Amino acid sequence: MTTTKALLFGRRRERAVGLVVGFTVAVGLVAAVTLVASAIDHRTVTTLSARTLPFVAVYAPAPIAAVGAYARCGGPACLAVGVVPVVVLGASLAVASAIGVSGVDGVWIAELTGSFLTHSVASAFVGFCAGVTAALVADLVGIGSSE
Repeated sequence: MTTTKALLFGRRRERAVGLVVGFTVAVGLVAAVTLVASAIDHRTVTTLSARTLPFVAVYAPAPIAAVGAYARCGGPACLAVGVVPVVVLGASLAVASAIGVSGVDGVWIAELTGSFLTHSVASAFVGFCAGVTAALVADLVGIGSSE
């Protein structure tokens, strides 16, 4: 039961906070670079938007949540990793719309953030399940930490 509690609710609060805050900073940096690049050069924006931003918002939560689950950060922290990109991107788009960055319209911000929310939370959930499975198998084999 101790292992199950540690996997579901978390035992390592410092690691859980570090996981969520670190990922928030990474997503914030990517969003900020994308906004600055949109004001300077359109080619850079296309490259960043087409490759980096969707990767960070949709694909990155799965491996980060898997590592968090394996490290016994808990389900809430791992699923928060899926919500982080939506909050950061939504706030970045709202700021960009407010300051008048060209090509950012407030109407489609809700659509975009809703789509990212669905994908990134699902990605984080799959990663969390994979991390829990890996931790349980490691404990069963005897190579994992049972705390």
